Amino acid sequence: MTAPEVWCRFLHAEFRNPEEVAAHFEVRFSTACNWWNATNRPSADKVLIAMVEHGAALSTALEAEMGERRAA
Repeated sequence: MTAPEVWCRFLHAEFRNPEEVAAHFEVRFSTACNWWNATNRPSADKVLIAMVEHGAALSTALEAEMGERRAA
């Protein structure tokens, strides 16, 4: 499990595409694409925004990644 994988899972569950991600988190489209493809992880300020605005979905993504790790 890596931070980019958890973030990617969360984004795919909550947003339709990288364009929505870029607009919501006020980042460049290229940054949103990197997150969308699990190439990079977000900075702490973006994670904190997600925790406040989408806490349940972020927790679900983390739990799913942890479950897959245990099963492996």
